[in-house]
Amino acid sequence: MMLEGKKIIITGGASGIGRASAVLAANEGADIAVADIDRVAADATAELVRAKGREALVVEMDTSKVADAQRMADEAVAAFGTIDGIVCCAIKQKPAKLEELSEEEWDMVIDIGLKGYFLCAQAAGRVMLERGSGSIVFVSSVGGVQAYNGAGAYSIAKAGNVMLGNLFGVEWGGRGVRANTVLPGQVPTPLTQAMFDDPEIAAGRAAVVPMGRVGQPEEIAEACVFLLSDRASYVNAAMLKVDGGQAESKMMHTPGRKWGGKSMDYEAS
Repeated sequence: MMLEGKKIIITGGASGIGRASAVLAANEGADIAVADIDRVAADATAELVRAKGREALVVEMDTSKVADAQRMADEAVAAFGTIDGIVCCAIKQKPAKLEELSEEEWDMVIDIGLKGYFLCAQAAGRVMLERGSGSIVFVSSVGGVQAYNGAGAYSIAKAGNVMLGNLFGVEWGGRGVRANTVLPGQVPTPLTQAMFDDPEIAAGRAAVVPMGRVGQPEEIAEACVFLLSDRASYVNAAMLKVDGGQAESKMMHTPGRKWGGKSMDYEAS
């Protein structure tokens, strides 16, 4: 087991990539703190973790609040004794063209999807620094290296995740705490399913991937668990694309391809 006995926090763990990461990490021997604003869905993830024979803690929280981030770390330490790693996966999205994006919509995405990553990694990372070991994984997106047209502040937050992972890795790598960033490509989750339910959008998203298909949350979780594990002991300040080759494709901005509409409100990893 790659994570035998480790204590891991997953923010945004109530669904999608966060839930898949929690379940896979538990299957690899970790106890999991599921941190999410959605208590009911987080409880469901915790039950899946317990079904793997591991301990689970639910922390109902707003990742963009510094007090909640500190409480998350404190509750994890109280329950498990320490923190060995964190996967930051929570974001809320508001699709919009930049000329139509309101300040409130900008703040919502940046606060949860970038500031929240910083606050939660900082709070958990301080615990890891005290013991001289640990791993931080930021779930970004190919949208952080490709501009997602019409996605509002999403690509900006996701680009910030990459630099945040690099900087944490540079500052903390020599003190035993690694930080890395995973960049998923097209991945349907319960919170993005409304788009993928449109056959034309689903086909358009698969078409920009050289492998010809979208990914699954469990495939992204495999990368997250690897980076949490000691098998990635010399991987630090790295950016790992798990996108079927999308980031290297020239098809991303093909004119006329139906991608998704600004009217669709959704949360995503």
